[in-house]
Amino acid sequence: MIVKEMTWEEYEENIKKSVVILPIGSLEQHGPHLPLNVDVIIAEEFAVYVADKLGCMVLPPITYGYKSYPTSGGGQLFPGTTSLNGKTFMDLVLEILKETYRHGGRKFLIINAHYENEAFINEAVDIFTNDCNDAKVITLAWWDQVSQDVIDDLFAEAGFPGWDTEHASIAETSLMLYFSNDLVRKDKIISDQAKRKPTYGIFPPPKDIIPQSGVLYKAAYATQQKGERLANHVIDKIVMIVKRELL
Repeated sequence: MIVKEMTWEEYEENIKKSVVILPIGSLEQHGPHLPLNVDVIIAEEFAVYVADKLGCMVLPPITYGYKSYPTSGGGQLFPGTTSLNGKTFMDLVLEILKETYRHGGRKFLIINAHYENEAFINEAVDIFTNDCNDAKVITLAWWDQVSQDVIDDLFAEAGFPGWDTEHASIAETSLMLYFSNDLVRKDKIISDQAKRKPTYGIFPPPKDIIPQSGVLYKAAYATQQKGERLANHVIDKIVMIVKRELL
């Protein structure tokens, strides 16, 4: 059930008995081959697939996220990357949860698709559940649901660099080829890497830790078939989590 397509009467009829899914992404560069709203598309697609299987309600996604880091998203230097500060982002998540609770929602699933959002989502949820102690919220990032055997298979040719460095690369490109094939500029898919990846933060970030393309790893190894396998694997994992924790 897609909330933005429901009437208020349909919403009222379902809100108290349904798991409510909030997809969260960002508006962030994803190289020359992917659109700025990759994280939104991926989060919302996972939410809709899960909702179709379990009869959940899907809220409109949060389309802006916390600031992009240089070594996990290319940083704030790329045109189009439009981010919120931590407090603003937390307040947005918190107010949406509180408003949905006011309408009768008590069971929530947050699907995050932007690496840097995680701590701020969890902080907002902690504040929310302290104030609304009969609510239950599951927060998850889609990449944390990928089993090691699937990682080994998907990255067999290129090697797995870690989820932070995988930005705009094999996993996200493959998912986009599956979810929104028409939005992928296939002639512009490239592999790239930063000259170095420090284990510490540098402010302002030097140019050699950010690839000029915005692609942090080997996007050329992405395929639609990998995207389909990855999507189905993650959807099944999320469905199991919702059944175990919220139903």
